[in-house]
Amino acid sequence: MVFILGKTFTSPNKRLPLMAVLGITCGLLVHTSLVAFGLGLFLAHSPLAFNTIRFLGAVYLFRLGIGVFCAGNTVLELERELSDDKRPSLFQTWFQGFCVNILNPKVVIFFFSYLPQFIIPDHSSMAFPLLLLGGMFCVIGTFWNMFLVFAGTFIRACFLNKSSRMIWTNRMAGMIFILLAVQIFAEILFF
Repeated sequence: MVFILGKTFTSPNKRLPLMAVLGITCGLLVHTSLVAFGLGLFLAHSPLAFNTIRFLGAVYLFRLGIGVFCAGNTVLELERELSDDKRPSLFQTWFQGFCVNILNPKVVIFFFSYLPQFIIPDHSSMAFPLLLLGGMFCVIGTFWNMFLVFAGTFIRACFLNKSSRMIWTNRMAGMIFILLAVQIFAEILFF
């Protein structure tokens, strides 16, 4: 949600944040497939694979946090002043959303522990019901994330029209990303 709101606050229109939502949804579809076809079980029982994905996700969050923290008040101004070839493309924004979600192994673990509770154990094929439930989660999550984009657009119009407010918003969002990355690093190293 922080990623989506960050994209919403720093984009001149709704296209880029909505593309980020689509990337996150595609990541959820990958996680759903992993759980439905048994790879979630592998991640749940392989600490090395789980921690490798967590480490890559933490590195990505840390990099994203540093970029946002150092943006100052330039993000909104850059969006207005940059030529079309220097603005982030729709694909780049989609890919960022996809990476934010796909590099979060907690989603697979959540799906693996939560979705099977709603499946009849003696069902001959668990893949279809898991795909159905995961698909419903994706649809609900997509609508929620789209709501965040529209609410964030309203907040941006009311609150983030001054550069000093944008500086502090970027610093807070950057620190949140950095702290999340540090938490993941600490969990990997100490737990």
